[in-house]
Order: sequence, then structure tokens, then C-alpha cells
Amino acid sequence: ITNGLLGLGKVFGQDELVRKLLGCLNDEWEPKVTAIEESKDLKTMEIEELLGSLMTHEVKLNKKSAKLVETKPQEERRKDIALKSTHKEEASSEEELEEED
Repeated sequence: ITNGLLGLGKVFGQDELVRKLLGCLNDEWEPKVTAIEESKDLKTMEIEELLGSLMTHEVKLNKKSAKLVETKPQEERRKDIALKSTHKEEASSEEELEEED
């Protein structure tokens, strides 16, 4: 997006790009965004530093969610059951055939 805007003549400063990237993240990222905003000077922060921090956080989130799936108790996992149904008429006619033999 920024490259496209650059082609149109809109130039963003480094700090403006950092703020825009932080602003476009969804609610799941809110704690990380707040931590970055409070601990870093966004005016001097490089985009590469921001992306590195966000990618590290994403890897941690993925590992955490993978562990939750692996450690889920067996009882909570979904169990599929297949049932066979027969109509009463079918069952009684099958019984009659067996009796005739």
C-alpha cells in the first residue's frame, strides 16, 4: 500500500508508517501494540524493528495455540458416533424370513 502511495506522490515518514502499521492490527494484537507504544519511541523506531517484534509475538501466539490443542483433555475432544437405523417393518420382515428358514 505504501509503495502504491509513494508512486502517487504521497510520502510517509518513518514514524507515520510505524503508527499506521500499529493502527491496522486487530484486537488480538492490542496488548502487544500497547506494550510497544509505551516502551518504544515511535518517532525513532525503524519499521524493521517493529516487524521483527510483531513477528516474534506471532510465533509465540502460534506456539501457545498449538500447545492448547495438544494438551486438550481427551474427554473434551469431539467424538463421532455412527448409528444405524431400521424401520420396524423392515426388522419384522427380516425376523419372519429367519423363522421360515
